[in-house]
Amino acid sequence: MTSRGRSPLRPAQKFLLRGYGPAVVLAAAFLLITLLVPTIDPEHDVSTAASGSSVNPGAIASNGLPVSGLGGTSSTVPAGGTAGGTSPSGSGSSGGSGPSGSGAGSTKGSSPSGSGAGSTGGTSGGSGQSPAGSAARCTGSQVPGDPYSPPCLSFSGSNGGATSPGVTGSTITITFRLPTGGVYDTDSALRALITNYNQQTLGDTPAQVVRTLGDLVSYFNQHFQFYGRKLVLQVYHGQGSLTSEFTDSGQAQANADALTVSRQYHAFADVSALSQPYSQALSTDHVVNIGSPYMSRQYYEQNAPYAYSFFPNCTGLANETAAVAEKQLVGQNVTWGGEGVADGQPRKIAIVAPDNPVYQQCASLISNGLKSSGHPAALNLSYTLDITQISQEASSIEQQIVNDKITTVIWAGDPVTLVFLTGDLDNAHYVPEWLNWGAAFSDEDTISQLEDQTAWATAAGITNNGAPPAYGSSLGYFAAKSIDPSNPPVNDVDVFYEDLYILALGIQLAGPDLTPVNFEKGLFSYPGGEGQYGPWSFNINGTPSWTPQYEFRYEWWDPSAISAEDGDKGTWMSGSTWYTAARVPSGALPVFPNGPQ
Repeated sequence: MTSRGRSPLRPAQKFLLRGYGPAVVLAAAFLLITLLVPTIDPEHDVSTAASGSSVNPGAIASNGLPVSGLGGTSSTVPAGGTAGGTSPSGSGSSGGSGPSGSGAGSTKGSSPSGSGAGSTGGTSGGSGQSPAGSAARCTGSQVPGDPYSPPCLSFSGSNGGATSPGVTGSTITITFRLPTGGVYDTDSALRALITNYNQQTLGDTPAQVVRTLGDLVSYFNQHFQFYGRKLVLQVYHGQGSLTSEFTDSGQAQANADALTVSRQYHAFADVSALSQPYSQALSTDHVVNIGSPYMSRQYYEQNAPYAYSFFPNCTGLANETAAVAEKQLVGQNVTWGGEGVADGQPRKIAIVAPDNPVYQQCASLISNGLKSSGHPAALNLSYTLDITQISQEASSIEQQIVNDKITTVIWAGDPVTLVFLTGDLDNAHYVPEWLNWGAAFSDEDTISQLEDQTAWATAAGITNNGAPPAYGSSLGYFAAKSIDPSNPPVNDVDVFYEDLYILALGIQLAGPDLTPVNFEKGLFSYPGGEGQYGPWSFNINGTPSWTPQYEFRYEWWDPSAISAEDGDKGTWMSGSTWYTAARVPSGALPVFPNGPQ
């Protein structure tokens, strides 16, 4: 149970004793799992569930998609489906209309300046082909009722045949890695980490993951314009471990997996690049990859045209946080402090971030922004992102915050260290204001439920996320169910759906001459959309982006309210107005309308 009362347990102990539902919590799970649980046998087979019970490989293909080789190295989901399938229902949004809101700033800013609806990214990109076919605009959206859909395109004639590694005249090969250790998606990490959980809710098996991926591949083959080609998914057992790759190691194994993708499967793209080492290795081997979490803009520039993610880049989040701090924090008095931090006193700000290069690259934007405003941070604290030192690092940060009488902490760190830090501050009876920057999954309910709820009750910040729909009511859920109505998708269906959606957008907008360069051009031409996952664009007023989320909302933590994500106590409350860094109004932050709860 979540409680605002103090507990004699350290936060990490409380963390292990709590059960909660699924959400995107990769950072916390992957950082802690190596410390808290033993490594699962690396030979664990995809046809075996976590409980050890055997799974009938034929059950995975109950939707009619033949899946073979589950006991071997890989599983293949062949291209399937026909055009004109049923569009997802129940999305609650259509036509890309934005959320309604009031207050300073418009509900939607200026629309992204892509190259216009119907652009196909050109027909040159190194393939040397001259497709004889032609694409033309047709009426409406490619997927009616889908708020992120590109404009409808029809195609006739030849697509030019093979245009790039992994691309033939009829197929586009993509891969999905099942890493060692049994941690292959969010729920796997939770299942390995949490000792008290609902098996029904968190019991997704590798076989179920493969089935859901197959359903989604079939969905996109049916609904998007791929110019006579179909996606073919190869699921393979990797050498790499996400737990290692999330703790700044495992690069050699990630490199080996990337070679498997590029040399054995000759894949055009991989849709499981959920760590920097794996994404980096795939980019080096010239494989389009999607999923790297919260990397900097510089990372994507250096790895263009290969790396993409639906997670926002930390450069954008840092610029937004800096703008908020400059216009709405500095030079003003405390307004939502907790125990030991009285409202009405002048703010004294500290910025906290790990010494990891990517974190520092982005956190420096916040620090430099405050300097340029004439109100530099009183403290710029860094710490070592090392699983063996988290408790000591948190204790040191807590002492500096208390000793220097910091009133306001801009948190640009990981959520696991925050578990310890909030507990230490609560025990010290010192609860500052928090401004959370919305990276590393810290704006997810089920992450923030793990923090000490007394100390975290004064947390506010920004998020690029849309309103997270409950399981069973999301775009990804309905897409998978439209293909396979008899089987429920896995809990993380939206993570897979967003990855594949970016892939499908890039392929359709690239045109028939599919190459990584034209894929990138195609995404940059995307006219944008807005729905459950927030506003999306890959071209912000003429500036290209490799991550689609580009606007933010304000949010604040309520430890007593019930989360729509998991039904547990503790949720982020949020405003409905979307902002950009350039449109932050002056004045107090529009958070805690009734004060911290």
